[in-house]
Amino acid sequence: MLFFMRKRLFLDTDATEFARIKAVLAQNGIRYEVKTTVGENVLTRKFNSAAADHMWQPYSKFSTQTYLYTIYVRSADYKKAKELAYSNK
Repeated sequence: MLFFMRKRLFLDTDATEFARIKAVLAQNGIRYEVKTTVGENVLTRKFNSAAADHMWQPYSKFSTQTYLYTIYVRSADYKKAKELAYSNK
């Protein structure tokens, strides 16, 4: 799907809701694309690691790894997809 022919339906950190919406779209035959990005990058991981070491704390206290989930659908399917995904919450 070309980027200008798609519309964002979902953008959140909730993996359960992400899975539910994907299942609804699949059950109704609506094509979709997903994108998952990580909240931390190499620089923040390095900073968090150095801070944890400097303060004699476990890395887990400084790391805030989160995932951001995005679902795209075709622009032509957006209205139907939105109704299906959010009408039966």
